[in-house]
Amino acid sequence: MAPAGTTLRDLRALRYDPPGHAKQGARRTTFQSALEQCEQFLAAARDAGYATRPVQLFYALSQAGRAMVAASPHIGNQAWRLSGHGLTANTNAANVADAAVTATKIGLFPSVAAALGMECLVPDEPVALRELWPLLPESVLVPLTTDALLPVLMFSQTGWPHAAVFSGAEIDWIPGRVKDLYGDDPARIKEHIDRYPALRECTLRLSQPMGRLEWTSPGLGLGLEVQWLSGTPPLMLSDNRTLDDLGIVSYKSADDLLVTPAIGSMSTGLHPFLALWAVLLGLSSLARYEPAAWSKMIDIDRSAEANAVENLLDEAIDSVPAVALHLLASFG
Repeated sequence: MAPAGTTLRDLRALRYDPPGHAKQGARRTTFQSALEQCEQFLAAARDAGYATRPVQLFYALSQAGRAMVAASPHIGNQAWRLSGHGLTANTNAANVADAAVTATKIGLFPSVAAALGMECLVPDEPVALRELWPLLPESVLVPLTTDALLPVLMFSQTGWPHAAVFSGAEIDWIPGRVKDLYGDDPARIKEHIDRYPALRECTLRLSQPMGRLEWTSPGLGLGLEVQWLSGTPPLMLSDNRTLDDLGIVSYKSADDLLVTPAIGSMSTGLHPFLALWAVLLGLSSLARYEPAAWSKMIDIDRSAEANAVENLLDEAIDSVPAVALHLLASFG
């Protein structure tokens, strides 16, 4: 991964030669101005304490999203001018995990999802931050809660990083609690894995001749091998797939491959970038509208959540520009 300074420099360079539909006119001006504000909000966040940092980080991410909408070829010339966050937050909560966000039908959040060709949270379905937090790669080492069963998973296709077509893969970062709950029962583990839409058509690779699951310990959580097959038993053949076929997403770079669960009634997994957006909106709302409660939530001496909050707010300073740069590059 490139150093943070290099990432910011590369993001800044896009302002002279914008991607996609931001090459000229008002879309170009908006793209350039939004990235300038993104950069300034990031600089402010780096110097801010945890009491206000989520506010600067959210607006840095929001302005990066505005640049994406201006550049996206998926957004027409009558639809790229936007107002409103596209998300609301319920901050009437005693802790961070129970604060909730709700998507709306219009606004920047759903428009950014459309600009990137992603599905966003379903409007009018409140989602607690405890459901969204585990979808953040930044939280893998320092989780908000210890009971998450459906976090973001790392995906490595067979032949990685060179295989564009594959029929097998390894998924990692599976919580140990999944094995504790479901043991080595392939049917129950597959039912759990099916909560990740990108993995619903796979089968678990079993050891032969015993037909047992082969768990691995990659250093963070557990891992399993999966495969895609066609035909009927016993004549099953490898069925080649691509990342796009399955909906495997990348985060900070083309080889940073992840799978996430569906949230609520979504049909696909929620991209970690959109999960980060929703989480930062929730945190910034707590900081702005519930300052006394927020102060208690980030008290490292008294709050069980404070360490995870601090970790995310530290990691996001580098993640926001890195993810923005990678996603903007997809517009060509």
